[in-house]
Amino acid sequence: MHLYGSWILDCCLLQIKDRHSRSSFIDSSRANETEKVIDVQNERLMDEAFAKSFATVCTIFGNAQCDEFIYPEYLSRFYYVIQQGLRFYHGDEQRSQAIIESILLNSGDLFRINLRGVNILIPLFLDAIEYYLHIDLQSYINYNLGIVKGPLNTSNSTIRDRFIRIRSKSIHILMSIISLPFHYQHLEQHLFEDYLEKSHDVQTATVKTFLEYRLRIFPLLFSALQTEIDITNAQLLFGTIRLACSLAAHLDREQEQHEDSAKKDPTAGYVSHAVNLICEKGTNDSQLFLAALDTLISIVTDPICQIPIDTWKNVLKRLCTFVDTQLHRSPKDHTREMHSTCVATYNTLITLIIERPVLLDDYENLYKLCEIIELGISGEKAQSADGLVSKKDKEFHPASQRVAEAAEYLMFILFEHKAALHLKDDICRNWLDESTFTNTTFKYFAINGNTLFAMSELPITDNHGMQAIVLLYRGLFGKNVWTSKFRHNPLSNPLLQPNKSIERIEHENGKNSSPPTPNMNSDYKDRSLPLHGTKTERAKSEFSIPTLNSIIKRDEDKLNSFRALKAKQISIEEQAIERAYLSNETPQPGCRPPECQKHFESIRLFLSHYGFCSLDAMHHLMNGKQWNDSKLFGRLQPRIQLLNSETDIFMEDIRKLDHISPTLHCTGQVYYLKKHQATLLESSSNLNTPDELNPAFLTMFSQFGSVVEVKRHCGWTGNAATSWKTIASAQSETNATSKVLAEIDGEDSILYWLDLTSEMAFFLPHHFSVDQQSSEMRILIVWLEEFRDELDSILPVQESSTKARDICIIGIHPLKTRLFRILLNSSAQRMQSACASIPLLDGMVIPLHLLSFYLRQAVYNLSRRKRLEDSQSSQTTYLLRKTRISKIIEKYQHQINHLDEFFQNIFFLSTNKYEHLTESLTDRNSVLVAQS
Repeated sequence: MHLYGSWILDCCLLQIKDRHSRSSFIDSSRANETEKVIDVQNERLMDEAFAKSFATVCTIFGNAQCDEFIYPEYLSRFYYVIQQGLRFYHGDEQRSQAIIESILLNSGDLFRINLRGVNILIPLFLDAIEYYLHIDLQSYINYNLGIVKGPLNTSNSTIRDRFIRIRSKSIHILMSIISLPFHYQHLEQHLFEDYLEKSHDVQTATVKTFLEYRLRIFPLLFSALQTEIDITNAQLLFGTIRLACSLAAHLDREQEQHEDSAKKDPTAGYVSHAVNLICEKGTNDSQLFLAALDTLISIVTDPICQIPIDTWKNVLKRLCTFVDTQLHRSPKDHTREMHSTCVATYNTLITLIIERPVLLDDYENLYKLCEIIELGISGEKAQSADGLVSKKDKEFHPASQRVAEAAEYLMFILFEHKAALHLKDDICRNWLDESTFTNTTFKYFAINGNTLFAMSELPITDNHGMQAIVLLYRGLFGKNVWTSKFRHNPLSNPLLQPNKSIERIEHENGKNSSPPTPNMNSDYKDRSLPLHGTKTERAKSEFSIPTLNSIIKRDEDKLNSFRALKAKQISIEEQAIERAYLSNETPQPGCRPPECQKHFESIRLFLSHYGFCSLDAMHHLMNGKQWNDSKLFGRLQPRIQLLNSETDIFMEDIRKLDHISPTLHCTGQVYYLKKHQATLLESSSNLNTPDELNPAFLTMFSQFGSVVEVKRHCGWTGNAATSWKTIASAQSETNATSKVLAEIDGEDSILYWLDLTSEMAFFLPHHFSVDQQSSEMRILIVWLEEFRDELDSILPVQESSTKARDICIIGIHPLKTRLFRILLNSSAQRMQSACASIPLLDGMVIPLHLLSFYLRQAVYNLSRRKRLEDSQSSQTTYLLRKTRISKIIEKYQHQINHLDEFFQNIFFLSTNKYEHLTESLTDRNSVLVAQS
């Protein structure tokens, strides 16, 4: 600027004088038409020269370093030049448009490089941006053809490419300034023209607040999305709209807390509109559709963005319709890319019903989910235009194995998800195994060739006198642990009244056993078993089944008539019994209730109640033949096999199966680079002096999750070798202690976050290395005190190899406005589309209160995209677990020659083995029910 600054700025301002002189020349030439000579070619070259001068000055200031000092004189002249350049002169449209477009194409970074006073240009840029984001491509081409003088040297494709680049830069500018209205809120700002008034005593100066700009930005974003034709620009708009939704929802919550209902934010209703627009726009392209799904997941998991449930019902129906349409396309249209979109849609539906379980209360939603589950697993619907197809007659022809897995996982979540979500308890169940239950012997069964049951009967003394079994379920989608208890009384009516008829007979014959003791009722109450938990847990899908009471109410009149008839019949039968008793003088023996069994063989009862030990199933087990009635009916019958668990390596194979986690596990490695630190190798020493770190960094890092010790942690730790320990081994470690920042290094402690479908670990490593053996993608979150244009340069030189291409870097640079600029390296932007890291985008400026949540979402979406990408060429965890289970069954199946041998192996209890156990409860009611 010292060398060429004044010259370049003067060149830009020269266009004002040139416009005035040219307009005067045109006016004078109109008086003498015969002397009118206009050189169109020279005029066009002049317009291009002025546009180039504005592009040069914008490039110079746009490439300034964030902490670089720029003289106020240069800044003031630059702002004045931009103000003049962004003005549209009627009558000189060609030059005005060329200059405005040149400014927009070279000003993408102006609002995110700490230029002092740059916010004064916001209304001027908004005026220019509105035109290019409102207009569609065809109108823009027609307008350019109309204003260009002389022969046109550019083609429509060139105009189209320029139009797309202008819109891209305009979206980037919006991405930079969208946080400012919510950050500064009621801070007053004078318009640029007020500073150019000659008299400073003017009392009519226009004063606006930053918060008012949001009323222009929100409609502008929605209009831009509706007219956008470029895939990359549409994804940028998805991310920008996502940020706008969070900012508006946060402001709405603040106003509710301050009870400022009179000043309700008018942008609060835009969030629902944004979700609908994203759904409509996202179905045009596969990459755009994946970006739309990422945006929807980010919104639905955001606790701040509360949207009416009707909006999410509409989203669910749209997604189900999309899957239905795609899977019904002709076979030649089926591609791996199309199947990837279907798999991603199933995963989005899983997140949707987990975050909004109220959706499952609607019968239509549940019906649509069941339809696409059936379509994904079997390849066709039971109810179609061709008629009804019975399950026993249906052939299984899924679109692909990946689609069938995703549909089956949705079904698993649908029937597993409870109405009341106890996240910690549900997750901790997966960390239990055989070592948790000491002094307990398990029997292992294989069900249907894809599920393993480990079952053990609990002694009565260990379970308050109740018969119970422990069931460890290992399936294709993980592991669960249940305790099934057998009761003498049903849960619905635990205190049944004694049988009146037996009491009356015993009293009248006078030969009953010893009379009941006075404290029998109190003893009975003491022996009654408490319920397991305060309320029986039910899955949301169960609520779609009508209850017995609701059915009874429909036929209440008939039931009342039946009750009246029953009462009369009871009276008649009692009178008949009394007459027969009086007429018969032969003494009758006393009627005593049968004694309750002490041992029920609980495993046998469980297997029998659930149909695993039926006679038909045993017949199938013995001869291995298909059913006689139908060839396909055998698939509906449970198939059971006994496994031999006596070998030494059996439990080792079980542990290998448990280490194949079905959930998505993500890792974020966090680094802090101070000024003048070139690579990540120099960042390890920064953790020893946390007082010298930016306080915002400490706030951001602390919000990633909860601090857990690696040796005491049972979930994902960021390292497969130390992850997924059992609770027994984790509890055997020493007691937890408070941690300092340097100890959260991935080896001692981590920050842990989880939900039902994913686990995340964040830590601050002391060293950096690339694992050449692992195929997992690494995600680095780097805090940059000094801005860097090329993030890949912070990687060590020796690691700049092919393996380094799988490293995604998310850079965070704090601005002087206390906002934070996001930077992404090339790997993070290469994942199937330019915006795989939604909700974070390269160049986005966000506030601190959204930073941690957005980073966590970006890590999740990048990992999910990587898994989706790898599933096209490698085995999924579903297939890995299925293969491991099949090998276990084939290796350890117990050959059964006689049914007696099978039942003898599943009988645990014997009178000799459990003679030391206390007597089981005696009660007149021997009703047995199972509680899970």
